[in-house]
Amino acid sequence: MKKLMNIVINFMREQPIMAGLALLIFLPPIGIFYMFFLGGKEIFRNIKARKGIPFDFITVLFLIMFLSSIGSALQQQHLIYLLVSITIVLFYGVYLLALTQNMSTQINYFSWIFIFGGVYQYIFGLLNRVLFIKGWSNSIVGYLTGSHLLGFLGHNRLYGSAYNPNYSAFLLVFALGFLLVKLLKTIRCKTFKQLLLYIPLLILIILGINATGSRSGFGVILVLFGIFLLRLSLRFTILTITLICINGYWLFQIFPRSHEIISNFGTRMYIWKNSIDLIMQYPQFGLNPIGFPEKYFAQTGHHAAHAHNIFLAFFTDFGIIAGMVFVGFSIVILFNIIKLLKYNGSKVFFEWFLFSIPILGLTGLLDFPLSSPQIALPALILVSKWQQYIVRTNHTLKIRNALLQEK
Repeated sequence: MKKLMNIVINFMREQPIMAGLALLIFLPPIGIFYMFFLGGKEIFRNIKARKGIPFDFITVLFLIMFLSSIGSALQQQHLIYLLVSITIVLFYGVYLLALTQNMSTQINYFSWIFIFGGVYQYIFGLLNRVLFIKGWSNSIVGYLTGSHLLGFLGHNRLYGSAYNPNYSAFLLVFALGFLLVKLLKTIRCKTFKQLLLYIPLLILIILGINATGSRSGFGVILVLFGIFLLRLSLRFTILTITLICINGYWLFQIFPRSHEIISNFGTRMYIWKNSIDLIMQYPQFGLNPIGFPEKYFAQTGHHAAHAHNIFLAFFTDFGIIAGMVFVGFSIVILFNIIKLLKYNGSKVFFEWFLFSIPILGLTGLLDFPLSSPQIALPALILVSKWQQYIVRTNHTLKIRNALLQEK
């Protein structure tokens, strides 16, 4: 036991961000507070050392969000909104800390924590469902482990340790993306013994996504497998797409809660329409994440925790300027992905991002999973690794182009 404790302590010292990531999955509240502690510590360290901060899209976005959160607190005369301002600073501290960590090592840890965390989501979720049916529940344990259901009236959908089926689906599709990267590498290297581990993990994660009942999660499965096939073989991709088109009706039937698609999309459209109206009413600073539910209910008489769209949410919560910067950042990411498709260096690293970055946008089209710190913190770490990768890759491309010009 003492040896195990030493291993854990050493890991937390050497890889504090990854230790926090593991805690986010297994003990979410502790993980969130631990990550915020790390973020605050990094901010203090930067101030004390008078260290410069990177001038990038993320820094600009965080600065605008910080100022908007203060502006909305003053405009609406709710000082409690300033809690969001403090949270934004702590989030940014996590981002700065992640930038100082070794990219290669962290990507490997990140992948395996999420892969086994995805399997945990499924198995732990099934156990929760059995315990609920048996009539056993404990609020303290539920909040500590993420097994207390929030935002839904029924327990018929898997929510693992994420408090909510849609949040659990997000963690699971991330796990799927990272596992597909490893599977792709295994097939290319012809190290087929590893398939004995990867295939069972793949099955468990897919079953988990399906059990969440998340339609966006199921849609992301199709996209990720589409990317997998494209990176593996173009001919096989064309054949698979043809078979899917022929059997489209069958595919629609296995889509989670397919009978509710039209009615639920109507609900989303209603939320989006009213969210746009609220943007028009509070264009400068937005409503603040705390203020959105209250203002939305006052306008519609219905409850909505957020705008249920990642792009609209930045506009409603932090104003038009923040929303435009986020849209601009998304366009830059898309441009870089397309540009780097032609670049053959660090293929495994690029594919790690190719299978993960799109998940943020795809799951955010019909929802706003970043509303949960348990989701937003890993997403922020992912973005920090992307920034590191882009800086390194652009530097390599410049050197390569310079050498080609000399020849």
